[in-house]
Amino acid sequence: MNEELFDSLADARRKLAVWRYDYNNVRPHSSLANRTPAQARRTFLLDRRVTSDALVPVGQHEYQTGRLSF
Repeated sequence: MNEELFDSLADARRKLAVWRYDYNNVRPHSSLANRTPAQARRTFLLDRRVTSDALVPVGQHEYQTGRLSF
């Protein structure tokens, strides 16, 4: 995001939403065994030893998004 120029607040919100989608669903992370965060979350949830309250529920964020969306 350091190299991005934003023309407006709406432009910044759109670019941030695209970046967040790419970061969580497209780009693998070496710290997650070269999986995306979404893939790692699915694997984690399929592990029968994990309790249901171990993760933040999907669709609920522990931070404010400012209504960012595509």
